[in-house]
Amino acid sequence: MGQIFDDIFRTLCEKNPHLLIPLINEAFHKNYSITDKIELLAGEHHILSENGIGMDERITDSAIHIGDKVYHIECQCSPDGTMVLRMVEYDFHIALENAEKTKTGYRIRFPESAVLYLRHGKNTPDKIQMEIILPQNRSVTYFVPIIKAQQYTEEEIIRKHLYFLIPYYIMKYEHIKEEGLPESISKEYDRLYGGMLEAMDAGFLNEYDMSNIMDFTSKLANYLFDKNQKAKREVNAIMGGKVLETYADRMIAKGERIGRIEGERKGRIEGERKGKVAILHELNYTTEKIAEKLSLSVEQVKEILQQL
Repeated sequence: MGQIFDDIFRTLCEKNPHLLIPLINEAFHKNYSITDKIELLAGEHHILSENGIGMDERITDSAIHIGDKVYHIECQCSPDGTMVLRMVEYDFHIALENAEKTKTGYRIRFPESAVLYLRHGKNTPDKIQMEIILPQNRSVTYFVPIIKAQQYTEEEIIRKHLYFLIPYYIMKYEHIKEEGLPESISKEYDRLYGGMLEAMDAGFLNEYDMSNIMDFTSKLANYLFDKNQKAKREVNAIMGGKVLETYADRMIAKGERIGRIEGERKGRIEGERKGKVAILHELNYTTEKIAEKLSLSVEQVKEILQQL
C-alpha cells in the first residue's frame, strides 16, 4: 500500500484507536459504543521468510481487544487477489499469540477480521474467502468481510460514526484532472465537520481526534492533487480555510473559557488572551497567523508563548 495511506491508517489506529469501534460495528454488525474500553494489541509478528531461512517481521495494521473478542482490520488501497492469503497468515499468528491453555493442550481462536478497501470496483465482492482442509478431510471456510470506504456518503459517515473514513473521503475525487473540484464538495465537508463538532459535544470525539482527522485529510488531499494545482488550491481553501477557521473559532471559545478561570487570578483580559494563544498554538498556527487572528503584534504573541 502507498506509504501515506499506510501511515494515516496506522497512526490513527495507534493514536485514536477508539475510532476503529464503529468500523467493527459496521463490518460485524455489532453495537459497541465508541466510548467502550479497548486494548490495542501488538502489531508486529515474526513469520518464516519466503526462502524458508530466518524470520521476517510483518506488521498488521490493527488488532484490538474488546470485551472477550479480538478484532483485526487491515487497510488496502485497491482490491488484491492475494489479500485473503495474507489475512489468514496474520490471523493465524494473532491466534497463536493469544493461545489458551486447556486440560488437553491448547486452544487458538482466530480473530474477527475485516479488510478496509480505500478503492473498489463494481466487481469487488463483499467478502473474501478461502477453503482450509484440515486432517481427516475436515473442511473449514475462512472468510473476511470487506469495508468499501468509497461507498459511504457523508450522511452515512456521520450517522454511523465512521469518522475514521473522513481522511479518505477526498479519494472520491482523485480522478479529477484540471477541471477543478465540484461545487458540492464544500457542502459535503461542511456536513462532515459539522457532524464531528456535534460528536464532540456528545462526548464521542475530542479535540485530539478532530485535529488528527483534519490534519490527515489535508495531507492526503495535497498528496492526491499534487500535480493538479487548481484542485489543490480548492482543497486547501476548504480544508485550510472555512473548515479550519470554524474549528479554530470553536477552540478560541474554549480558550476564552480557560482564560476566564485564569483571569480570576491574574486578570480576565490577559487570561483570555493567553487561552486563545495557547489553543491556536496547539492547532499549529504560526506566530504570524496567531497575531493576525487575535489582532496582536508578533512580539506580543512570542512573549505569551514564552510565558506559557
